[in-house]
Amino acid sequence: MESYTILIRIYNREEETNMHRFLSGLAEGRTGKPRNAGTTMVLDRIAYGTTEVVEYLSDYIDTVKIGWGIPFLLDAKMLSRRISFYREHAIHVSNGGTMLEIAVSKGRHMQALSALKEQGFDTIELSEGIIDIPSATKSKIAEFARSNGMRLHVEIGRKDPNNQLSLDETAEGVERSLDLSPDAVIIEGRETGRGVEIYDETGTIKWDWVERLLGVSRPSLLMFEAPLEKQQTELILHMGREVNLGNVSFASVAALETQRQGLRGDTFGVTASAPEILGGPASKFVHYMLSSHGSMDQSRLIKSTGLTRRTVQKALDTLVRSGLVREARDQHDLRRRVYSSIHRTNPIKREND
Repeated sequence: MESYTILIRIYNREEETNMHRFLSGLAEGRTGKPRNAGTTMVLDRIAYGTTEVVEYLSDYIDTVKIGWGIPFLLDAKMLSRRISFYREHAIHVSNGGTMLEIAVSKGRHMQALSALKEQGFDTIELSEGIIDIPSATKSKIAEFARSNGMRLHVEIGRKDPNNQLSLDETAEGVERSLDLSPDAVIIEGRETGRGVEIYDETGTIKWDWVERLLGVSRPSLLMFEAPLEKQQTELILHMGREVNLGNVSFASVAALETQRQGLRGDTFGVTASAPEILGGPASKFVHYMLSSHGSMDQSRLIKSTGLTRRTVQKALDTLVRSGLVREARDQHDLRRRVYSSIHRTNPIKREND
């Protein structure tokens, strides 16, 4: 009887392995950690269920940010245990930028940096969401991170929806941050994803902002805070699965990874083998919309993508010259031009899975 039980267990284990191998073959797959692109930064609010998510899905979490001033609230031993738990799962741990801003305002930022290192943080986030930080202080913080083998994230943007940076100011902030040699430049999104930086008051993405920021920094360096799953999906559709996303909730980690790997209707076919598309992210996004939604004229493309008319025109010119998109006259209105992709993918299902 005992031998029979052992055989059953072995059989079940082999069945599980075969099932995992089969399911893995269906996914698009992902590069392992440490990743240089397609990273996911999760916001830790010290909420219930964190342990289970990390244990099940640690392969898809690159950084955890213990947000705001939460480290001030926790007992030092408890905080150290939590950080060690993340590090044991090969997850980087960052402070929230607000914590360091508070320390700077009190002239105690160097002590704060030493405390972060002592507690086990391996990533420093430097932000100016509330106060302006002198350039000399920023340089000292960056030098501390480098000399102690820590990563540096620089966040651009204000937290107050009524005191936002302009697009020009944001782009200039990204450019200036490059002087600090950061490991990532984060675009502020807060935990609401509304009314700040690339998001309007409803959480809709301002694509002209995204395009401008992609023009001043390489995409692999930029991280867009995107707390809402709709925003995560749209940024993946626009920039591809290698877009870096931050302020993701623990509850959204699995959902986000299925989007990255094309395992949901929204991004099905996006990451599959596709023709090489020249031009920037806008060209890829316009091509995706045409290949998944069918023929459109320029006005409908502008409305569907949220891109400016000039950006759509430039993307269409690139795609037509590359032979990836066909331009034709509308037989019902010869003044209107209709565009269609030569490479069609499966249409997107918009209903919930």
